[in-house]
Amino acid sequence: MNLQLQRLRKLAGFKTQKEVADALGVPERRYASWEREEAMINLEQAYNCARLFGCSIDAIAGYTPPVSYADPAQEALNGYWESMNDDGRERLLGIAELAADSGKVRVQKNAGDLRVPAEVGRSA
Repeated sequence: MNLQLQRLRKLAGFKTQKEVADALGVPERRYASWEREEAMINLEQAYNCARLFGCSIDAIAGYTPPVSYADPAQEALNGYWESMNDDGRERLLGIAELAADSGKVRVQKNAGDLRVPAEVGRSA
């Protein structure tokens, strides 16, 4: 198994294994053995870790479920999003906010592609 306990512990803001062990009410040595994958973690222990770290048991196990989209345009947008840098993502979010906030501007789907009406680019 590819446990992600150390990465998730750090993401959750816990600096030491002892902090997590204390929060879980288990000996530090036991928690450390889970993190090093020297001992198996059971479902209840994984659940407790997930609650503490604010993640899913899937995340602890290193499993990312596949994502599927009913709409091909949504799948295309997600693909673009994943390939963008931070600046591109910020710009795309701005366009989406503009389109969602205006009563006149709507995103239109045509034959599987996504088009933003010209009104989006105009200033009032």
